[in-house]
Amino acid sequence: MRPSLAVVCCFFFWQVSLAQITMETVRAEEGGMELYATNTGNVPYTVLIDYTELTNLNSISNTGIVIARPGKSKVLTLKRVTESQSTNLRYTYSFIKGDYSRRSKEETVYLIPLPEGTVATGIRMTHIENRLQPKEENTDYVGVSFRFGLPTEVVAPRKGVVSEISMDKYSDKNNLDFDRGENFIELFHDDGSLTKIMVLSPGSEKVKLGQVVFPGDVIAESAGETYNSGLHVRLANMKPVKDGTTKLKYEMLPMKFVSKEGVSDVAEMQELVVVHPDEVVTAEMSKKEKKTYEAGN
Repeated sequence: MRPSLAVVCCFFFWQVSLAQITMETVRAEEGGMELYATNTGNVPYTVLIDYTELTNLNSISNTGIVIARPGKSKVLTLKRVTESQSTNLRYTYSFIKGDYSRRSKEETVYLIPLPEGTVATGIRMTHIENRLQPKEENTDYVGVSFRFGLPTEVVAPRKGVVSEISMDKYSDKNNLDFDRGENFIELFHDDGSLTKIMVLSPGSEKVKLGQVVFPGDVIAESAGETYNSGLHVRLANMKPVKDGTTKLKYEMLPMKFVSKEGVSDVAEMQELVVVHPDEVVTAEMSKKEKKTYEAGN
């Protein structure tokens, strides 16, 4: 008999999940249990399993993290501990987009997501809590903004799979500092993280879900005319992490950008000239992709 499951689907931060993650439990040979995940999205999800009943099955702890790849895949096998005893399994699970388990082999450098030659002002963004005038400043890293003078194209800052698109927001407000309804395109990277490129012109997307893009590929048109800061584009990179024993959350990761002035983490406001060096453009490409890129240049 298949054990009963209590399902808890949790969504975190600003993500709007496009995938539905479902879990299935199957009796394995010799009395064990196999867990299968079905992911209807086009990028991996991190799934946190919380065992509420685990009888005569091997597990190091009461929680476990698995990765649900697109499609259906086996994510976990629990073996029976004592052959003569029965087994039982009950659990809940939560999930968020991205791959908790992947790591970068080398430090990643981003392109400023604007055409080569653009003069931009880079600014480290401040946490939204600081606009509410708290007693103490929140210094958590939340991403980088680049301001520029004229409407332009927005390009991919690094290689990734288009994992989410939200480009249907039209604002009738002016003098904005922040808008929760900002248009954005999100990329999933080989290191398991996600980069969200925000403040884009509605309906201007040049890419589609599941498409692989490379640094410098045009993904949309710029926006920001209704903001106090004028035309700009914002970027935030994040990755799933375990928060305590029963929760998943996103950790915001600092980014380094290449410009004519060198490589910088844009810790302070600075004027930068956009460049697209080949070594940065090709850094995350496969051998086949590099060969194709070199043949076209």
